[in-house]
Amino acid sequence: MTKNVYGINHRQTPLAIPQNKDHYGLTFFTRPQLNFRAANLRQNRLFTKLLTTEPLSYFRLIRNTLDPRLDSAYGTGVSGVDRIACPLVDPQQAFIPILTNNLLNISGWPDVRVDTFTSKSGPYKEEWSIVDGLAVNYSAYDLTATFRNSKGDPITMMMYIWEHYMSNVFEGVLSPYPDFLINNEIDYNTRIYRLVLDATKRYVVRIGACGASFPYAAPYASVFDFDATKPYHDGNNEIQIPFKCMGAIYDDDILIRAFNQVVGYFNTGMKVNRINDTPGPSMVKIPFEYLDIFNNRGYPRINPRTRELEWYVGADYYLAKIDAYKEFDSRLDNILGFNPRENAEFGEEGE
Repeated sequence: MTKNVYGINHRQTPLAIPQNKDHYGLTFFTRPQLNFRAANLRQNRLFTKLLTTEPLSYFRLIRNTLDPRLDSAYGTGVSGVDRIACPLVDPQQAFIPILTNNLLNISGWPDVRVDTFTSKSGPYKEEWSIVDGLAVNYSAYDLTATFRNSKGDPITMMMYIWEHYMSNVFEGVLSPYPDFLINNEIDYNTRIYRLVLDATKRYVVRIGACGASFPYAAPYASVFDFDATKPYHDGNNEIQIPFKCMGAIYDDDILIRAFNQVVGYFNTGMKVNRINDTPGPSMVKIPFEYLDIFNNRGYPRINPRTRELEWYVGADYYLAKIDAYKEFDSRLDNILGFNPRENAEFGEEGE
């Protein structure tokens, strides 16, 4: 590898260099802050299904996911409205897990390019060119995300409700939270982060994000298609959702800071300590060899020095989980009585 970058291979010998094998990595969708208070939802009958009293339902999941304030300290105590909890939603999670976990592909990111200017041709067709534009891209474009559908079709319903909310806010039927109105902010935006990881899925090789985005279409019509030749409806096995995005930022270190900050906004324990640049003592970094044990749990953080994608959980949860595994190992040893390879019941090979 050193020879490959240092000098010319004038003998043209085959290069004994391993091929680059990056992992596609992860895609994160930040949660918007739609106003799903009961009084607001009652303004349109399409949203009454979100008022269900069943906490273990997709409608409660959608309501709490798209409105993080319902189950958080922010805004609830001031307004005097009781919290609305959903065991399926982590109120300290900054991203939408159901979108990350079911994403099949996402495409449409704009290439990095600069505009050029070319002079008029001379008598001998001579011309000259210079750069005549910026490499940064803050234009609007479309991203198309394809998701794997699951039983209950929650993603289609989430997009259906999300888009109707945006439309009703535009119409004036529904109202955003007062602070969004005062600050003239849009409450239905999400930001899409793309993290390309190395082959071990431990380090961030590339990072990109849009400035802000929102979904603007849902394949709801295909749900009502009919085909008597098929035993089951397979028209919506995969869901394609277009997102209108504004701006594209690639491999800018400020994205690492922004990513870590949005995690800290939702989970105060993940706020970075400016002295040692680590989360607070209430959070524990999961060792890399234990990540499988804590799958579907944890809050991400990109180490700005090493670019390692770290995962943290609460200290109490971490200790309880580790103690449970130790207790399981202890009980297993008691059941076996001794080393299974020395036990005649398991045979000579300890099978």
